[in-house]
Amino acid sequence: MKQFALLFIWLLSLLFGCGGRNSKKPKQDLPWFPNTDNPAVQVMEIPLDSGYTVQTFLVAPERKEVYVLAHTRVEQSGDYKLEDRFRTDYLLLHLDAQGQVLQRRELPGSRHSSPAYLWLEQNNLVFFADDKVRLYNAESMKATEEIPCYVKHDFPSTKNLVELFPEEQLELYLPARAKALKNSVSTRVLCLPRTRVIVLLLESAKQKRSVWTILDSLEADQFMKEYDQLEPPANPGWKYNSATGLFRVQDGSTVLETTAEVSMGTQLVYPNYKSRSAIQYELLIGGKKARFATTNRSRKPLYVQFSQNDYLSAAGAEAWLVYQGVLYRLE
Repeated sequence: MKQFALLFIWLLSLLFGCGGRNSKKPKQDLPWFPNTDNPAVQVMEIPLDSGYTVQTFLVAPERKEVYVLAHTRVEQSGDYKLEDRFRTDYLLLHLDAQGQVLQRRELPGSRHSSPAYLWLEQNNLVFFADDKVRLYNAESMKATEEIPCYVKHDFPSTKNLVELFPEEQLELYLPARAKALKNSVSTRVLCLPRTRVIVLLLESAKQKRSVWTILDSLEADQFMKEYDQLEPPANPGWKYNSATGLFRVQDGSTVLETTAEVSMGTQLVYPNYKSRSAIQYELLIGGKKARFATTNRSRKPLYVQFSQNDYLSAAGAEAWLVYQGVLYRLE
């Protein structure tokens, strides 16, 4: 009996003590973002209007400016038309490198798009959404152009979609796209930022542009061989290791990289238990290192967001990140 008790104690120490197999696993002992382990690095929240959360943002390093797309709560209208089903109030902000608002543009009652894209086209800020592409003067934020988007599962937009099956929508969409292609004087394949999504950007003889979706990868290959490609500029420093799930992005002397993924056990997400993790980061900014972590426990996002064009800094001395819909400036 005494030998059994000793064996039981040894097994407990093996499982839960210093000699257990879990002792070699990485531990999560870093501060949770927006806190860091370096008090010399200041983390400042950029305030938005009440009720708004950040969806995406764009850093323009050559202009020393930041463009932010935020929205309010997404509401379901109850209308059967897809273009009216989910609505939100969008807000476009033009900030300087210190986070001060230079210009703003409100878009109340807009169709919610997820994801949505931002990039710069010459002197214009481009806001690409599901229903249309909106262009604004990058300095004044005044509207300069609206380009309609035609989507295969949302066509025609004036028809009550509850009356159409997907096959019927496609039967209407394909001839309309073929006609637009035939009448186009300038056709390009537009590759959307940081995704594999590509669309057709057409221009008619009247200089009216339109965007049309592509059905599948076979069509994409065909169009990419036939037409020139247009891809918004991005910082080439972004690297991702699919084997480890870790990434690294460099913008000049500013570097953000994930260093480890740590198990945080399981959590009840009714009706199942799901594995949870923490991601540990290291940020090099101004010659100083700051470390922090994020977790997907309690419905939190596992990763921080950086800009759509993969830049970290607008002026070279600070970093911009988004977490849980909040924009932060670190210096």
